[in-house]
Amino acid sequence: MTNIANSSRHAYSVRYKGASGDYWGTRPPIPIPKSSKDQFHRVTDDDVKRIDLLAWRYYSDCALWWVIAEANGISNPLELEVSRVLRIPALETVQMRILR
Repeated sequence: MTNIANSSRHAYSVRYKGASGDYWGTRPPIPIPKSSKDQFHRVTDDDVKRIDLLAWRYYSDCALWWVIAEANGISNPLELEVSRVLRIPALETVQMRILR
């Protein structure tokens, strides 16, 4: 386990690793505030490999799949767990605070 000092730029980064442990890189996390208008979705067998379809269902834009992934700490959107409950940030929050 690597200890990263708070002064490192990696201390506040999202780290990506593949299923085999290969390292994909880092990027700064994107804060997605919680809202009373957030919705919740329980992952089904149909959703497991298609987080983009959840984005289409809730936002009418499959390109916003990353918002759902970011809000739920999902680093690999192809590895959703059946029965996991996902927070779907309110569209208003996405439009006003993230995509501005």
